[in-house]
Amino acid sequence: MTMKNYSFKIEGSAADGQSWSASGNIYCEFGNAFNVAMAQTFDQLTNGKAIYGKPGVGCRGPYDIHRVTIEQVQQ
Repeated sequence: MTMKNYSFKIEGSAADGQSWSASGNIYCEFGNAFNVAMAQTFDQLTNGKAIYGKPGVGCRGPYDIHRVTIEQVQQ
């Protein structure tokens, strides 16, 4: 398979109704894109790097996913 560039955005909610989103760029095979994006999302959530709907409130699990977008970045 061929490695390609993708951008991703994953949106969801956490305990107490806190909304969150994580996004980034990844370089991988298409078949691995979801898992790589999820790994980066988990890293952003657990390290406070995600975007939170109510800043300063905190964001604790369990996390629910509402939307996943993965798009190939044209070069």
